[in-house]
Amino acid sequence: MRRIVLISFCSLFSIISYAQSEDFHKVYEACKLAQSSMSLGEGSQNEIVEAASLLTSLRWAPLILQEFDIKHEASMKNHLVFSPEFLSDVAKKRSVYKRAKEYAKEQIATQRGGDVKLCTKCIKGEGKVIYAMRHRGGSFNVAAVAEVNGLINLSVIVKDTNGNESKPYKTSSEEFKGASFRKLENIQVPKGNSKVYISIENKSKKDRSVAIIVE
Repeated sequence: MRRIVLISFCSLFSIISYAQSEDFHKVYEACKLAQSSMSLGEGSQNEIVEAASLLTSLRWAPLILQEFDIKHEASMKNHLVFSPEFLSDVAKKRSVYKRAKEYAKEQIATQRGGDVKLCTKCIKGEGKVIYAMRHRGGSFNVAAVAEVNGLINLSVIVKDTNGNESKPYKTSSEEFKGASFRKLENIQVPKGNSKVYISIENKSKKDRSVAIIVE
């Protein structure tokens, strides 16, 4: 009987973990869709509506990051905000880019629930920013999606309770020129009061906004 209960519990845990991972991947794909929908500066209205609808339907919460090194952070004005409200208004042909900063603030204020967290930051051309967040341990997923024509690199360093730092976790493909989106999965964080440092490098010459997704 115990064995049956244990198997059932393990199966349920696997389903929950899979569901959480699915939420992460879906939010990531929705941000990629938002990126591609704005190609050529005009965008495909159908794709914009689809991206907005997808982000609205998914469970995610605003991501609040600690500012570790943000001297290369740029203004959100005239840049894409990865939020359903922003995308919905773009689809309606409203002039929203001048109010991008307000949309980013509204995104932080909105509570949607879920283990996946999302925010939008803007990085200066050829600049690099580092954010930090606390983590109690276990598997950690992170992804970044640049707005259209953006090229980025993403790396993570984990510091445990004793101050020991991990090697940098990163994707080395096209590291010199960057890529339009990056994803790092299943980073194992030690149990306790660990800290995760997320570095994003803008390889573009111009300022670019970036969606940051974590689970």
